Amino acid sequence: MDKKLVLPKYPINKTFDTIFGERVVDPYKYIENLEDTVALNWYKKQTVFSNQIISKITNRDEIIELQNKLQIGSSTNISNLEITSNDKYFYLKSNAVNSNKRLFYRNGFNNKEILLFDPKQIDNTNIINYIKPSWDGSKIVIGITKNDIEIGDLVVLNVVNKKVIESKIKNCWPSALGGIRWLPNNSGFTYEFIPEIDKKSKKYLHNIETMLHVLVGNSFKDKILLSKSNNPELGMEEQDFPEVNFKSNISKYMFASVSGASYYADYYYSNLNSILKSKIEWKKLYNKEDLVKRFYIDGNDIIFLTAKNAKNFKICKTSLLNPNFTEAELLVKEDTTAVITDFTLTKNGIFFVKTKNGVNAKLYQLNSKKEISKIKTPKKAGYINVSSKGSSYDNLWIEVRGWASQKEQYQFDYIKNKFVNHKLYSNAFYKGLLSDLIIEEVEVLSHDNVKVPLSIIYKKGTKLDGNNSVLLRGYGAFGVSMKPAVSNYLVHWINNGGIYAVSHVRGGGEKGNAWYKAGYKKTKPNSWKDFIASAEYLIDNKYTSAKKIVANSASGGGILVGNAIAERPDLFGVAVVTVGIFNTIRSEFAPNGKNLSREFGTVSDSLEFKYLLKMDAYNKIKKGINYPAVYLTAGLNDSRVAVWQPAKFAAKLQESTASNKPILLSVNFNGGHGFDATKETRNEELANILSFAFWQTGHPDFKLK
Repeated sequence: MDKKLVLPKYPINKTFDTIFGERVVDPYKYIENLEDTVALNWYKKQTVFSNQIISKITNRDEIIELQNKLQIGSSTNISNLEITSNDKYFYLKSNAVNSNKRLFYRNGFNNKEILLFDPKQIDNTNIINYIKPSWDGSKIVIGITKNDIEIGDLVVLNVVNKKVIESKIKNCWPSALGGIRWLPNNSGFTYEFIPEIDKKSKKYLHNIETMLHVLVGNSFKDKILLSKSNNPELGMEEQDFPEVNFKSNISKYMFASVSGASYYADYYYSNLNSILKSKIEWKKLYNKEDLVKRFYIDGNDIIFLTAKNAKNFKICKTSLLNPNFTEAELLVKEDTTAVITDFTLTKNGIFFVKTKNGVNAKLYQLNSKKEISKIKTPKKAGYINVSSKGSSYDNLWIEVRGWASQKEQYQFDYIKNKFVNHKLYSNAFYKGLLSDLIIEEVEVLSHDNVKVPLSIIYKKGTKLDGNNSVLLRGYGAFGVSMKPAVSNYLVHWINNGGIYAVSHVRGGGEKGNAWYKAGYKKTKPNSWKDFIASAEYLIDNKYTSAKKIVANSASGGGILVGNAIAERPDLFGVAVVTVGIFNTIRSEFAPNGKNLSREFGTVSDSLEFKYLLKMDAYNKIKKGINYPAVYLTAGLNDSRVAVWQPAKFAAKLQESTASNKPILLSVNFNGGHGFDATKETRNEELANILSFAFWQTGHPDFKLK
């Protein structure tokens, strides 16, 4: 490292907390105070220092240049596709000329594309992060945000004349809190209102209200349909996320859910006619303990996907008029070798997806005779998503993708009995860079002899002699699976001769609900022990060596990587985590912290405090240990993970490590969690991470100038 550059230090000021008899030392607690000028200056100096180091790495600019060329070579980037029952297509599109996402529309798949809305016409800093058309496609709600904050405003647009109907709905987060749900008659919609959006407030993201908005010349005052104060009989907590939705445009009922940062929810229902009453009587539909992941309405029946007594999920049916989720009719039984990951209803039966180990997906149909048949897909898929217009329509779409194949959408042609390509645009974004690949799907024995899926991708001809740089990724939280997909990380890493690997650790959903619960609160150590076992496998089988493994994750995956390098610093050459959680015993005191406590635990419970302390990577860092090189990012406007989570971890590592390897912290003072970051910001971060990782694993093309 350049000796002329001086690492900015933050003064150690030890504080002590005694929690259930356990004395916890926190030397950098003051970094949490974002009102403190000393702390803020330290954040700034850390970022300047990191940028100075990163900018000196050779070949970094070539990654940015290649990424820009790939984006220029790509015709378009399509996202947020919404198709109405009358075949109106709405989607966001960006390209090399217009990197900001703009809203487009087609009246039918083969008809002319029309630009509906450019967020820059309101303000040059606006970003669209959500869209939802009405059932008939005559109107559309657009979510607007700025600077990667995510929380923002709603704009209502008339599709026919392209005019903004309304733009006064504030404090909304539709991309995260359930979205917008249009009334069956298209006269209005429900949305979630956040009373407090100041992250400095203790009431941040608390007491969220589901509102009814009716489009009647702005004369209708938005009405609360569901909230803690409005519905005390439901026993909601201040951190709960309420939601009211309608399952179709012919629905006679409305459904309410109460959830948070958790996999399952409590559900209620009521007759649609009661929506304008002063008080809605919500009846219990099912509890979160019923483990219902998703459901659809088919006439007077509820078709649902559940993990109750079926760790790999099953599909069942019960009556909407007299629901009984305990004694429901079994439609598709659990498969002990694969997880039912998705399903949808059509006129021609139920189509569902079964995925083995999170990486091998297959499509099936249950017809009206209750016969199950396998449906041939256009290509082998690691991931399949199914969608339809509902049980009254024939239409069926699938989205497929894999480690070496980008997302493609197909529509089923019942006459030809096959899927036909349904992409709005051809996209050769990574053409030529994903050829001649070897993809290995193996299972690794973890510390307790449980088999953990591990995906390994590399170029043909790569010598397995222990000298390859390996980017080992994982997550393991909230039941989220690491689904096969082409990513910028994969493309650039392999293009520079590296091996890309994904460890499907416990805490994710790759092997069902039990797999998720095996990395949850008390069992959380399984997550990073699975990750460690994956690293050992890669070393033992000559893919790489310890000094050449890069441990990589983001957000909740900071717990995974943080603990892996804290417990086995000898096993990793580098660790890179974006916007990660590391200090779990303090996480519930951050913005959105009470929701995180549902996944990881709360310090107010003596047992859960012990679980949190065991998964707290920050508190595991010890002085004089040879820790790997570390690169951490954070966003000052992050609504999900507090900026001080990675900051405290960086500060303690810098003070403790004996390896003389760089520990860098880069804070984006205009950014958040990264979902709505600009193309330029994404490209810079990509180049920073990969060039740092290659430099520290000894790649000859990446050296410090």
